[in-house]
Formats: sequence, structure tokens, C-alpha cells
Amino acid sequence: MNIKRIIFWIAFIVVLGLIVWGLIVAMNKPVTKQPRLGTPAEVVATDHVRGPVNAPVTLIEYSDFQCPACKAYYTVVEQLFASSTNLRVVYRNFPLYPLPHPNSVIAAQAAEAAGNQGKFWEMHDLLFSNQLTWAELSKEKAIDTFKEYATTLKLDISKYNTDFNSLVVKAKIEASRTEGESLGIGGTPTFFVNGTAIVSPQGYEPFKKIIDEAAR
Repeated sequence: MNIKRIIFWIAFIVVLGLIVWGLIVAMNKPVTKQPRLGTPAEVVATDHVRGPVNAPVTLIEYSDFQCPACKAYYTVVEQLFASSTNLRVVYRNFPLYPLPHPNSVIAAQAAEAAGNQGKFWEMHDLLFSNQLTWAELSKEKAIDTFKEYATTLKLDISKYNTDFNSLVVKAKIEASRTEGESLGIGGTPTFFVNGTAIVSPQGYEPFKKIIDEAAR
């Protein structure tokens, strides 16, 4: 056997040994689990809530009005709420601002301003139903569009404008987002059923199954 062949086989054995060693290390390496989300704050008077106070199931959603996935789940949550007497739904703002949703905060301001006149859920519905209309507008045009929605809802426009721009409303939205971040939320929508985070179900039936099981 010549020198070149000996060197080749030595190199081959070394490389093979390194590969086997790497596989052994990888197989024995502890598996890192995704961090679990924390438990959301208790529902309070300033939350946006619908459904029976004593409902056995509370669904808390951290959401962004400009988020396409949130719009998709909006219709699912509407179905769940319409078909169940055991469900209380809570909406909390988690705007992904400034990117990827630059109009998300002002949309939340519009909803909160409407909420100060008892029309949060009506504005909530208009924002999601018409998301494609305002999502790509400039900030100024989106604000004008939201004002049109406020007019449609027969709100006191002077009060709406004041509340829309108020530091109290802006602070409430920021506090909601900060709380969500403290739970480990990184995207929207994020749902909690009776305080436990769930993996977003793919459609109405899987989601209803979760709600029904939690109600037992």
C-alpha cells in the first residue's frame, strides 16, 4: 500500500469519526422547549368584554386590528360567540407597531374612543370587516376613514376626536401591549382559554372543541 492510499484512509477514518461523534452529541443534547406563555391579568372593568359574567369559559384575545390573521380569526370568534352561551370574550390590544402594521395603533385608538361611548364592539366589527379598505392607507387617510366609521355609528364626533387623541387612550393601548409582552406574546392573534394559552386552532370546529371541553 502506497503512502497516498494510507493518508487517504487515515483522513477518511478521522472524518468518519468526527461525523459519528457529532451525531452522538446531537442525539444526547437536551431538547430546548419553547417558553410557555404566562397567565394574563384578571378581567377588569376597563376590559372590553361580551358574554355572561359567570360564563364557564373566558376567551381572552390579544389582537391587532391591522393583522390579516386577526381578521381571519375575527369571523371564527364571531361564530363561536354566536353559537355558545358558555363563552365570555375579552379583547385586548396588541398592536404590532410600527412594523409590520403602521396603522395598528391608530385603529386601536379609534376602537377605544368608540368604546368611551359604549360602541367598542361596533367599531371593532367595522375595523375588521373593512380592514382591506384602510390597512394600506396613509396615517392621515386612515384617521379620516375611522372618523367616517364613528359617524356611521352616530358617535359624538367632538368627543370621539378628543378621546382618539387623548393620552389616557394611548396609555391604555400601550399598557395592554406591555402586559402582552410580559406574558411572552410575540405575534397576533394570541388566545387564552381560562387563562391558558392555546395554539391557534385551524378553523371553527377545532376551536369550538377547545371551548366545549373547557366548559365541562
